[in-house]
Amino acid sequence: MPGQFNYFEDYQAGQQGVTGLPSARRTVTEADLAIFAAMTADCGCIHVDRHYGMTTPYGDRVAHGMLGATVALGLLSHSSPHIVGRGIPGAYLYSFEANYRQALGIGDTVGVHWQVSATESNPPYEGFGLVSIAFRLVNQKDAPIYDGSISLLVRKKSSAEAKLVFQRREPWADVPELAIDPERLYYVEDFTPGRGGKTMGRTITEADIINFASYSWDYNPLYLDAEYAAGSMFGARIAPAMLTFNYAYGLWTWQYFASFPKNEGEAAGHLTDRATFLAPVMLGDTIYCQYRVASNRRSASKPQVGIVTYDLQVFNQRKELVQEGQVLMMVPAKGG
Repeated sequence: MPGQFNYFEDYQAGQQGVTGLPSARRTVTEADLAIFAAMTADCGCIHVDRHYGMTTPYGDRVAHGMLGATVALGLLSHSSPHIVGRGIPGAYLYSFEANYRQALGIGDTVGVHWQVSATESNPPYEGFGLVSIAFRLVNQKDAPIYDGSISLLVRKKSSAEAKLVFQRREPWADVPELAIDPERLYYVEDFTPGRGGKTMGRTITEADIINFASYSWDYNPLYLDAEYAAGSMFGARIAPAMLTFNYAYGLWTWQYFASFPKNEGEAAGHLTDRATFLAPVMLGDTIYCQYRVASNRRSASKPQVGIVTYDLQVFNQRKELVQEGQVLMMVPAKGG
């Protein structure tokens, strides 16, 4: 099947598949959680502290939301490579969204159902079309855990030599600091829209790319094969887009959420991630993340908690905006 997909015209709405064969499923292990935390710096106690996990409704640690999203795209790359553009010289993973409906636990075995939901012939990138794919991550009982979508920019047959010219987007204006006091509890009402901050940087190394590709099962030659990548539209190897978002999210979580008191985690939760990959990150680039509170609201169905939406922007060392994203977090509400 992968050999049949080389251009935008090869994708049609309604095409579907599943990574449900034994060779295309994956059991989430304790080691997966520890390795993912070490790679990304997302060391939330619900992921790494067994005894804390036992005090929560889950009864143990649960996987990072982004761990499950990373595994989902890795399974697609492993068994349905055309869906994430692996091995297609004129394809670029442009966006993703993941909604976390259920917790992914240690010992769960997951597979992915996917379907091409739409194709757009005239996106704002000359010579390329946009392919949208919906997916569901399911467990060993075929019960949905996550749902989401990804999109690909794929070169058209009539533009076989077209280069992908990324559109520059402007960063936000100065973001007033959202200061965190580690001695107090925070509620949804305390997160002031418009306030945020900036993380430290992280340089993307050879080890980062190799380790992430091996962990995720996404062995795209754009990430791993220098000769292949040299002949691509990027001219050199690039970092997996999900690596960049994971690392940026980890920098934000480590620097920002690590400041919150631990007992707040009992009512905290990660609901949604979404990102657009505006330009590739190259080997040796240094990335950092700017974040701000986009909105806060009390939940209509669970008045004891609220939803805080954060905007993220990821930059390289040249202060070029390479990714934009959004994260929805559940936090306690006053009086809840």
